[in-house]
Amino acid sequence: MSVKLIGYQAPLNARLVKIHIAAAFAGVKVENVHVVGAIDCPESYAKNVHPLGASPALQTENGYLFESAAIMRYFGRLSKEAIYGTTDFEASQIDGWVDLATSEADPNVFTWFGPLFGNELSAETKKSITAAYVSVLTALESWLEIRTFLVGERISLADIAQWVALDTFLRLAETAAEAYKFKNVYRWYLTVLHHPKVQEGLRAMSHDGLIPAKAKEEKAAPVKKEEPKKEEKPKKKEEAHDDEEPEETFEEKKKPNPLDALPPSNFVMDTWKREYSNKDTRKEAAPWFFANYDPAGFSAYWCNYKYNEENQKLFMTGNLVRGWFQRMDHVRKYGFGVALIVGEDAPQKHEITALWIFRGKGLPAIVTDVDDTELFSWTEIADVNAEAAKITDYLAWDGATFASKPVLEGRAFK
Repeated sequence: MSVKLIGYQAPLNARLVKIHIAAAFAGVKVENVHVVGAIDCPESYAKNVHPLGASPALQTENGYLFESAAIMRYFGRLSKEAIYGTTDFEASQIDGWVDLATSEADPNVFTWFGPLFGNELSAETKKSITAAYVSVLTALESWLEIRTFLVGERISLADIAQWVALDTFLRLAETAAEAYKFKNVYRWYLTVLHHPKVQEGLRAMSHDGLIPAKAKEEKAAPVKKEEPKKEEKPKKKEEAHDDEEPEETFEEKKKPNPLDALPPSNFVMDTWKREYSNKDTRKEAAPWFFANYDPAGFSAYWCNYKYNEENQKLFMTGNLVRGWFQRMDHVRKYGFGVALIVGEDAPQKHEITALWIFRGKGLPAIVTDVDDTELFSWTEIADVNAEAAKITDYLAWDGATFASKPVLEGRAFK
């Protein structure tokens, strides 16, 4: 398949970047055609390529396509990696996020291109567009609190569209430091950035594909100290004495997590999570897990809900799992889990079962302190290799393990 992408070929041209990433997922080689501004032959171009004589546009064997979102969706449909969803409903969910990126994120990010072309932005404009984009980040932060990706459990066009806008903001905006305050968004940003196909698409645009350096925040001007009036004397109760103990602050009371003091392990949790998120589960991710798992530095558990007879409606059971994961959010650095709802979509006929991996030996205190923990029975897996088939089925959400009780819904804690 031969296609040509017409547009301004700059590494940070976000409209072209997201097209190239989608093309990488589709496995299509794209030839870049560089143009600056409006096309120089508007009559012919407008009749055959883009009605407004603008770019980007894609030349294919069947004719031309225009508008970045439409071209991105075209490659999404060609991809065999389900980046446009696995059902019509998922595809519509993805459309919603792509449209949201086009209408809300992009306009408040692309304005930062102005200074690159000599169009200076006023302080008021910078403040206004930053505030508008922060509202988008706030919405993403809430959405990603209990999700790894925007739609489903794998990367999709929804993530690509929103991610490119954020990446552009981090690299161009003088106020990019605002984005780093959103921990869920930044975790998601790094997950998408490290996907091999995303990296391939970035390289096609001569993008460095590296984590953007954080902009240094401006230091506040020093406050001039006023000389105290001679007649004023500090009150006795305000005087400091050498024999008095300083008040403990919250930071001083906060104890370090003992898991951070454990010896280094070759099984790196973040690496495993990227493998699981970005690779085929049975062919690549699961084999990587069994080849690298460190039984001396980690513990694995089967976990089953004690009160399955109380499960009535599937959506209510799903909400129970989502709430559980939300209350486990502080464990993400030290844990990985897959929670599945299996059985039938009927009252008292579906169950919650899970697989968990934690840093250290035994259930960490940060897990046992979560109220939900006592609602489940926990069985340690003594030898993960001995139970490789069952573990793989849990990771893949299907297989012989679920022959009698199929998986109705699943959620990964990453």
